[in-house]
Amino acid sequence: MSLFFGAHKSLLSQPRNVIGGHIISTTIALIIWSIFGKSLFIIGLVLAIVLIIMTFTKTVHPPAAASAIVSINSQAGWGFLTSIVIGTLLLVLISMIYNNLFQTRQYPKHWF
Repeated sequence: MSLFFGAHKSLLSQPRNVIGGHIISTTIALIIWSIFGKSLFIIGLVLAIVLIIMTFTKTVHPPAAASAIVSINSQAGWGFLTSIVIGTLLLVLISMIYNNLFQTRQYPKHWF
């Protein structure tokens, strides 16, 4: 959350990174978890894969990697992806409303 309000100009807090990062990370984590199950090795592997894919897709958002870890640790299943999508969309919307209340702030700087 501090990225949205404290670093609203940062590339890491732009909608592409936030929405894309969370969806990509959570989806990859759930796919790997459903195939291989939960173990410390799998959690580390998922984290590495997620970071590499976010880098290649230019959707790096550090908290999104945490979503991947949470999805495996909690073994929440595919319903967790729905809550991630809704939560990230709401967070971007709230950040747009809040940051644009001030004349000196503009969020988002860019969408894509």
